[in-house]
Amino acid sequence: MLKIGVVRWRGKCSRHPMFDPFTDGLGAIKGNCERCTALLEIHNHHQRMLALMRSFAPPSQKKSAAQQAFDDAQPSLF
Repeated sequence: MLKIGVVRWRGKCSRHPMFDPFTDGLGAIKGNCERCTALLEIHNHHQRMLALMRSFAPPSQKKSAAQQAFDDAQPSLF
């Protein structure tokens, strides 16, 4: 089992504090700034991780004997 806790992290470039990777994207990076590029890369990896976590289906849980008996309580009509 993998446990991922809640992580709050706020990062911004000291030279370009108004840069937002979510809204601005790659085109807003000025002068090939390393910190802005790193922020954009972190943002892209985070978005990819969230997509993978949402697409992962948890294993199906086995029904207990009581649930199986209840589900099969109605006789088949055919």
